[in-house]
Amino acid sequence: MLHERYRPASWEEFAGNDKAVKVVRRVIERPGFDGGAIWIDGPSGIGKTSMAWLIAKQLTKSEYDVEEIDGDDCSVDRVRELSDKLRFRSLSGGFRAVIINESHAMTSRAVQAWLTLLERLPRQVIVIFTTTQGRQESLFGDFDGPLMSRCLCVSLTSYGIADAFAVRAQSIAQREGLDGAPIAKYKRLVSDCRNNLRAVLGEIELGSMITE
Repeated sequence: MLHERYRPASWEEFAGNDKAVKVVRRVIERPGFDGGAIWIDGPSGIGKTSMAWLIAKQLTKSEYDVEEIDGDDCSVDRVRELSDKLRFRSLSGGFRAVIINESHAMTSRAVQAWLTLLERLPRQVIVIFTTTQGRQESLFGDFDGPLMSRCLCVSLTSYGIADAFAVRAQSIAQREGLDGAPIAKYKRLVSDCRNNLRAVLGEIELGSMITE
């Protein structure tokens, strides 16, 4: 699938949300940064998981030091297992990273376990939560505030990203030999897909930008 094959490999390839990118990079690149938790929310297909992986790859030295979990699989027992595992330093000498996708699917008990773990998170560990649910929504009842207070909270927005997504999509289509349309058509496709780059790339893969 194109959206997996062309997941951004560098911050320069990450399309849109420049302000959020600057905030995240300012934090993880500052001297002395030794880990913590980041909460990334935003609409579907906007780049939340891509941002999480860029953070993880920048901080870790081996792909084996990155663990990716779906929110509905992140049970209280799984959090406790992670707590035991993260006590040990990475053999590669870099960070260890945990990415929790669709974090809104976690149970309240799992979130309660995360509160305990994040309170005493070992050095050189980064935990990244991603979700389509905004922070204004009540996700975990009484645990919402305590969880957010333990995280750097970053919101990705679809505002003003259409041009960046269109350019990125056209570049990918050209590399794949699936291009044949002007940039204006890519902008219309981005609009039709409601700024969901994953959906845009799916349409391109089906040949929507090939002209006879």
